[in-house]
Amino acid sequence: MGRTNIAVDYGVADELSLEAGRENKTQYALANEALKAVLEVAKSGGSPKQIYPSWKFVSMMKDVGCIVLPEDLVEKLVSKIYEIDKDWLLKAWYDEGSRLGDFLKMSALRPEDLGDVIKEFQVLLPAQKIEFKKVPGEAKDSSGYGKSMYEIRAMGVASSVESTTCAEQFIRGIISSYSLKIIESRISRGIIRVKAVETYSPSS
Repeated sequence: MGRTNIAVDYGVADELSLEAGRENKTQYALANEALKAVLEVAKSGGSPKQIYPSWKFVSMMKDVGCIVLPEDLVEKLVSKIYEIDKDWLLKAWYDEGSRLGDFLKMSALRPEDLGDVIKEFQVLLPAQKIEFKKVPGEAKDSSGYGKSMYEIRAMGVASSVESTTCAEQFIRGIISSYSLKIIESRISRGIIRVKAVETYSPSS
């Protein structure tokens, strides 16, 4: 089989050379391997843009010890335990959210960075769509300090009020890792809206 020259950006060529050296491969072998993977995804109806997020998702699932369960099964488990020990269940969801928040903080140190990270790891969160954004303006506390405000919206959370309440606790757990205090929380079936402010002053 003959070889074909393919033009790439200088930056890509440099990275290819560095990675080939790290893996002790020729640039030809590494490029061939990478293109084969991309073509397999494309032939199956996927997009090359899905490859890195998919790999990162699988790696993160392993790092945080997640397993995939059918949504109907989760709903049944939540409804049953909610009847038996609601307080324990809500604390368990909060604790898991806090654990994930600590993990996310490795990629997003500041609250304002959390929105992009949430988009990247959306599939790990108990909702079809979650938005995290900084709200224009500031909230004033008793000391007179202005504090940044943030809003979290979660849509398509669950099919029951019990599961939605658990998801709200999960969200509370995530943002607890960012020194944010919830000042407003609204829950309806499948929808959560939370507002939070910083719990520290700008001078601290």
